[in-house]
Amino acid sequence: MEKKYIQIFNGYRGAYGVANIKNAYVDPDSGKLRLKPGDYRWNYQELTDDIYFDHLNGKKSIGIQPCNEDGETKFGLIDIDPTNYEHFDRKAIIDKIQEYKLPLIPILSKSKGLHLYIFMKKFVDAALLKSFLSNLLPLFKLKPDTEIFPKQTQLTRDLESGGLRPGQFINLPYFNKVERRALNIDGTEFTFDHFITLIETNLVNPEELTNITDNIDKKIFEGADDDFKDGPPCLATLSTIMKDPQFDGKDRFMYNYHVFVKMKYEDTWKQKVKNAPVKYFAEQHANAWDDKLLNAKVRSWARSLKGYTCTQSPISDHCKKGICVKKKFGVLAGSKGTYPELTNLKKIDLDPEPEYEFDVIKPDGISTATVHCRSVEHVTDQRKRRNAIAKAAGFPPPIIKGDEDQAVLDALWKSQKTVNPPIGTSSKEKLHDVLHAKINGPKAMNDAGFKSGTVLIEEGHAYFKFDKFYDKLKSKNWKYTEDKTGTLMQKTYKDCGIEFLDQKRFPTKDKGKYNTPTKNVVKISLKEFENVPIHHTQLKHNKDII
Repeated sequence: MEKKYIQIFNGYRGAYGVANIKNAYVDPDSGKLRLKPGDYRWNYQELTDDIYFDHLNGKKSIGIQPCNEDGETKFGLIDIDPTNYEHFDRKAIIDKIQEYKLPLIPILSKSKGLHLYIFMKKFVDAALLKSFLSNLLPLFKLKPDTEIFPKQTQLTRDLESGGLRPGQFINLPYFNKVERRALNIDGTEFTFDHFITLIETNLVNPEELTNITDNIDKKIFEGADDDFKDGPPCLATLSTIMKDPQFDGKDRFMYNYHVFVKMKYEDTWKQKVKNAPVKYFAEQHANAWDDKLLNAKVRSWARSLKGYTCTQSPISDHCKKGICVKKKFGVLAGSKGTYPELTNLKKIDLDPEPEYEFDVIKPDGISTATVHCRSVEHVTDQRKRRNAIAKAAGFPPPIIKGDEDQAVLDALWKSQKTVNPPIGTSSKEKLHDVLHAKINGPKAMNDAGFKSGTVLIEEGHAYFKFDKFYDKLKSKNWKYTEDKTGTLMQKTYKDCGIEFLDQKRFPTKDKGKYNTPTKNVVKISLKEFENVPIHHTQLKHNKDII
């Protein structure tokens, strides 16, 4: 059964995630189980069968990137992370799976939320599976920004090292074979052996995804006008529920409806717009959209070249992009000249300055690319962001006006999460590694050696030329300027009595006087330096850390 488990949860094998559950704590506000920084990270070693066995035997909890090097996956999932775990209704989710006969298996997360898994008979395009799962979100009344794995549909390469960036991992179920177990329709948990049998009898062919999507498509358009059959599914859904007097979002519906009918009915779209309130709204709301308001809207929209506002509620609440992209007047038909959707902004907490990543939806409306930004300016500045997207995703977004660009940034900023860099990759750790090697390397025996960059040890302190040290950093693909490097050193080694001196001589005396020229150097206490808490250095000396 263990071997079958490995075959089922097969993905990227070049690295694996580790989660130190022992140090986890419960968030008092949400009830979610949270991990401390450093307890949830990538281990950049090959994921072997033995590591899977360690997970199943309870030795260490691991996670995996479902997407492999070829952009394919054998499984995916919807990560349901409720706002309040104590009152989370799992049965409602399970009932919905049964109602629609979906090939999803609900599995408890580490926080007792739910992961809705789908398992494929063979590897399929990761973008295809992610699109399929995204179409299911409205069925479960889940927000469009609900996490779906694989998060990345194509692994990117680091610009400096050229190595693959593994992206984000998902914690695997059945840790110790008893934790994070699958649920039956009655809420009971499947044993490990029964779980494997369940998976084997519920593997899905890629062709079945299309049939399931088509059936959902039919349900979406039930009760909607035939007008919507070749348009965005969100508009079809909204058109059937807006008679409810409590409905909020009429302005957004009307705007997106005009985009749709302007493409489909070039000559008569204005009349379509004017008829829409009476046709789709509750009576009191329809009356509010009188001739004066409608004429003003039509005049304004006649000049507009903007497309659908897919990221704004209530449009986003009912988005089914995988279906929409196939429609004649769907999102791709209205995408010419419109800005692509940007999501999943991550602030990587590096010193001295953070870096950023975000995902961009490619022109096919399904696949995504991850854009890495060295500074916040490459996110906020439209020109720099445009170049970064073109490099990462292979297409340049259109140039848009200032107010439109601000709207793009506002939507992106709402998705921001702060993450810690993987252990061993932060600037502090790189700096410390090079400095540690420097101080423990060759020592200056004369002024010539000191001048060339070797270290002078004197009265418990190390002295070395900053420019030579900086040259060594640059040879290790160091990306920060000299002044920023100096700032980082002062911050990192503030407890080491670090000083930047411009009057240090090599201690060679002739007739009681120094006869060597002064130099610009860095001074640092050896005793305090050895006690600096840099994670990467500690890991080297702690074999128990996984």
